[in-house]
Amino acid sequence: AILRTSWVFSAHGANFVKTMLRLGRERERLTVVADQIGGPTAAGDIADALIGMARGLIADPAKSGTYHFAGRPDVSWADFAREIFRQSGLPARVEDIPSSAYPTPAARPANSRLDCTTLETAFGIARPDWRASLSHVLAELGARA
Repeated sequence: AILRTSWVFSAHGANFVKTMLRLGRERERLTVVADQIGGPTAAGDIADALIGMARGLIADPAKSGTYHFAGRPDVSWADFAREIFRQSGLPARVEDIPSSAYPTPAARPANSRLDCTTLETAFGIARPDWRASLSHVLAELGARA
């Protein structure tokens, strides 16, 4: 089975949450892309989903295939940053910018939303609320307000 996911974050490694925390401590205002939408997904939630899939596949190998898994609700990078600052208590303000104002070597899709219906139907695995998962990650980092 293949599990496709998006916008992965955790207390470990380099990721958007840790970058925003660092920049939020250094700056009063940040510009963040607001026209790209996706589902932030905690690495721990991905691990739990994979364990659930593995159990389901042991019981019914015919369920093999490609599935999507992402946190809910879908959100822009700018709104994700705002929630990071809200939960961490950092006073940094977020100014929305278009993707064109933040060029990257690789083109980023405006729509990274994943339809996770098939995963929920096949394995009973629902999309987790990334805001609750963010709270756990911030606690692990010692960065919660």
